[in-house]
Amino acid sequence: MKNRYLICMVALILTGISAKAQEKKVSVKLSGFVAAESYFDTRKTVNSRECAILLYPANKSFDSEGNDLNDRSEFFMTTVQSRLRATVAGFEAFGAQGSAVIEGDFVGTSNDKTGLFRLRHAFIKLDWEKDQLIAGKFWHPMFVPSAYPHVLHWGAGLPFGLLNRAPQLRYTRKLNTNTTLSFTALSEMDFKSTGPDGASEKYAQQASIPEFTAQVKTNLTKGVEAGFTAGYKTIMPLTVNSNGVKTDEKLGSYYFNTWLGMTGKKLKWNLQGIYGQNMYNFVMIGGYGVKNVKANGDYEYTNISTMNLTSDLFTTTGNVRYGLNLGYSKNLGAEDDLAKGSDDKFIGVYSRGSNIDYLYQISPRIEFLSGKMKFGGEIIYTGAAYGTTQIDGTVADADLVSSTRLLLHVKYSF
Repeated sequence: MKNRYLICMVALILTGISAKAQEKKVSVKLSGFVAAESYFDTRKTVNSRECAILLYPANKSFDSEGNDLNDRSEFFMTTVQSRLRATVAGFEAFGAQGSAVIEGDFVGTSNDKTGLFRLRHAFIKLDWEKDQLIAGKFWHPMFVPSAYPHVLHWGAGLPFGLLNRAPQLRYTRKLNTNTTLSFTALSEMDFKSTGPDGASEKYAQQASIPEFTAQVKTNLTKGVEAGFTAGYKTIMPLTVNSNGVKTDEKLGSYYFNTWLGMTGKKLKWNLQGIYGQNMYNFVMIGGYGVKNVKANGDYEYTNISTMNLTSDLFTTTGNVRYGLNLGYSKNLGAEDDLAKGSDDKFIGVYSRGSNIDYLYQISPRIEFLSGKMKFGGEIIYTGAAYGTTQIDGTVADADLVSSTRLLLHVKYSF
């Protein structure tokens, strides 16, 4: 009997030691950065989050004496980009190596919540030999971490390089040592479509259909990566039509991107092209509008398409680094003519920059590094061609308005 007790005690002790050994394999790492930025704009801009997110210069707006009210300079300082990240690694599940990430900053989910802590990422990742599964809030597949513009100003070069993080379930298969193929189902959270009630995730929720993407990524040769993404999303802008009756009218939109990233010993060059319909939730210009009102009061919708090009060339070695980012965005108009009412006004246009024909940006930068400390300076010159929205969604009689932002960036990473 004593031997049995002894065996049981030894078994329990060994089990405890084994469990502790297993627990020791799991690591939790805190990382992030503290950032402070100062901005001087030569003209009032269309921006967000304490002006940290620069989109484009504001259109001309004249007073009774013909003075442009937006032709004035502005100065801002902010620290809301400061970030904290917790990474859990080392655990195993279902035969896979597991990791998990929670990350947040103080940018907020809307302008009135700027300064409040916001969830950026929250995802679990399981890695098998050739397969990977990601579940949670993570980068939208259209945002390519290896190819986005590495500008100093917050927002990855918006609205030329897109930005989006979304709740998702993503499966990736390694086809060979150089190529992967992934499929993702997504919903909307912080980066929302717009509609009759402004920006909201409800339009995607009401459609009851997930957003779907497919992506292929390959290393063409050492230091050269290329890829292609295709996706389709569905929204339902209204559940009750203009006559107060239930409606199920939806809008489907597709989008694509392709990129090329080239990495040398001292330089990296990222090139990206984007084409899409209803790209509002990617923080690009574009959206959709009403094309017809049925006899029963239901609205039918049409997409407004956008095309973007970005080029970011920068050095990667030394304590002094340089970069040059270029961006171009073009309003391609609507699939079908936009509907007008008896007052000759559009019945409904839900779009960012619907009166903008094109945008461009030239942004040189310099960075000074010392350990984990960085000082940086950036000049951001942006042009916006404002005009009159036509019935086909294009813009005529465009007049170019420009602005320059001078940026001082200070960051300590840990």
